[in-house]
Amino acid sequence: MTEPAATPAAADDRAIPTSAMLLGGAGVIPFVALGVASLVQAESRLGLAAGFFRAALVGYGVVITSFLGGVRWGVGLLLPDRKQAPSLFAMSVLAPLVAWGALFMPRPHDLVVLIGCFLVLGVSDIALASRGSTPRWYGTLRLLLTAAVVLVLIGVLALTPGLEG
Repeated sequence: MTEPAATPAAADDRAIPTSAMLLGGAGVIPFVALGVASLVQAESRLGLAAGFFRAALVGYGVVITSFLGGVRWGVGLLLPDRKQAPSLFAMSVLAPLVAWGALFMPRPHDLVVLIGCFLVLGVSDIALASRGSTPRWYGTLRLLLTAAVVLVLIGVLALTPGLEG
């Protein structure tokens, strides 16, 4: 017996919409720009306080973590099976709170916390997509974006000279 051909709707569920790919990719640009600026210590050339770009990188990471938390809240609201909603609501609040703590942590702990947050949220999003709670393309998109962000943060973590403020 042969498997039925994929329906157009099923095929569309796997294809990442162009707008989501472009906007998601645009959201990675500040991570790359701030990461590079932090590594080359661009503050000294621009008359800014030492660590400015590192702090901006961490701050942007916290903002994006909050956005990703909001996604869980939205998914929880729309789930037909309400049993999963409380855990999604909890994660939607806890992830940004944990990330917010990174703002007050010294190097290297700030980036380690953000890396952990992005990995946990990325795995969670992939699981949501595999269970059908979000479109399948969302899991693929989050895999790509999480990989890009985590690689940038690991690069900054690994290449930053010294651990002091």
